[in-house]
Amino acid sequence: MKGSSKTDKSVWSRAAWDMLYLTACGIHKQAPDPSRVLAMDLKKVYTLSRSQSLNALTYLALEQMKKVDGPEIPDPDQILPAWAESRNKAIRKIMLLDGARAQLFAYLEEKGIWHLPLKGVILTPLYPELGSRQMSDNDILFDGAYRQEVREWFVGHGYTAESYGEGNHDEYHKAPVYNFEMHVALFNKTAQPQMAEYYRTLRERLKLAPGKAYEYCMTDEDFYLYLLAHMYKHYSNSGTGLRALLDVYVYNRAKGKLDRVYLDQELQKIGLLEFEKQMRLLADKFFDPARKKTDLTEQEWEILHELSFNHTYGRIENIWRNTVRKTQPEGEPITAGVKFRYILRRLFPSRAHMEKWCELYSPFFHRHKWLMPAARVWRFVKAEKERGTTIKKEFYTVRKM
Repeated sequence: MKGSSKTDKSVWSRAAWDMLYLTACGIHKQAPDPSRVLAMDLKKVYTLSRSQSLNALTYLALEQMKKVDGPEIPDPDQILPAWAESRNKAIRKIMLLDGARAQLFAYLEEKGIWHLPLKGVILTPLYPELGSRQMSDNDILFDGAYRQEVREWFVGHGYTAESYGEGNHDEYHKAPVYNFEMHVALFNKTAQPQMAEYYRTLRERLKLAPGKAYEYCMTDEDFYLYLLAHMYKHYSNSGTGLRALLDVYVYNRAKGKLDRVYLDQELQKIGLLEFEKQMRLLADKFFDPARKKTDLTEQEWEILHELSFNHTYGRIENIWRNTVRKTQPEGEPITAGVKFRYILRRLFPSRAHMEKWCELYSPFFHRHKWLMPAARVWRFVKAEKERGTTIKKEFYTVRKM
């Protein structure tokens, strides 16, 4: 949220609720109340919508006003043309990503490599119009035994390998908008051990996509479980944005006959039974036009407020805060000692952490481990040079907890 004064915060809070309102209208292709739209600060609403990847959906709501011959919307800052163009770009990007994915899938089928489309690939068709559920990349799970072959295919087709072999997914980019995340596992064993163990045998629960020999899909219930597990991964770490809540609403609305007995049983296994219920009820209360917003509890309003001011994938400040909280017994206040130990660990990480850092970012020190003391100094100098402002912000955020 920009600005720090009380007036600034009030203005941006109002813009956030206006964005929420347009999102709720857009998902049902309903015309918003003209009097409310005319009172909006469109520049701020557009800025927040873009940070949430909801600019196409909020513009869809504004379009409905034109279709019912609503009043012309005053636009002194000339935001509406940029808003419309961002929606058009979202449509174009999805079409380009779809074409690139079809090209990749043809190769995977030809080579007999099993693969599974994830996240936005499945969710986008459930939204009211093409482009109204924006996508940043193609997420694909595939047989990790062919990681090198898949890398060679991408490089051979003009992609840059932004990361490879460093975790549970590889990233490939090509201008103008071609982004792929190629997963060999859905969750990281170190960061999310419970989820990683649960999805270790996912392959056994998949079914072949119609007419395909190596492309797989999940059951509706299993995809919903993955949707929630992925949402929670972000929610409990960096935080997540409003679109994740909207995905829950749209998916339940599109798949009205999900097996709740199976879902509750599996949600219990991965520890998300209460989380799913909380998010599903909140989504229903807010986005269902038949429900009154006054039904929301104080806690639900607080969650909505938090989601509205996060970006699509949360904020890095949330990662810092949550890391500190994990070292403090639940329910107890964060002490100065806890904060000090966090900052100390960040300044002087363990040898195991340093070895991994050197492997990824400074191969010279990784090859010459006897220079590890010098590597610590180089790490600090490198971090200060590349992201000194971020480091200062991190320590300030932790100190103010």
